[in-house]
Amino acid sequence: MANVIPSSALPVLTKTMDALRFRANAQGEVFGGEIVDAMQEAAASLKVDRLEVLLIRNVLVRAMESLGEYYPTEVLHNFDSRMRVSDAIKYLQEALAFASPENAAKEAAV
Repeated sequence: MANVIPSSALPVLTKTMDALRFRANAQGEVFGGEIVDAMQEAAASLKVDRLEVLLIRNVLVRAMESLGEYYPTEVLHNFDSRMRVSDAIKYLQEALAFASPENAAKEAAV
């Protein structure tokens, strides 16, 4: 089964990253669940289909796993403990790298 990366992934992830910077508290922390909330809001503002949002979330989960996060889906649903914004940005930047056209073309060729 091929990994499907929607064309809307880059703008949604970029807008999510911008939104997270504004959501941080004074200590520079956000809840993991706020990442998904920001992603859904970004997708809604760009009029992206819900299925594409789920596919973009899968790209983010893969990126988090590649950076050593053991339970990425649990982190993305966590509203009990905070994470540093720098970690959230790092995960989103890695997801952007996964969703880049160069990487998508490379995976399609394999």
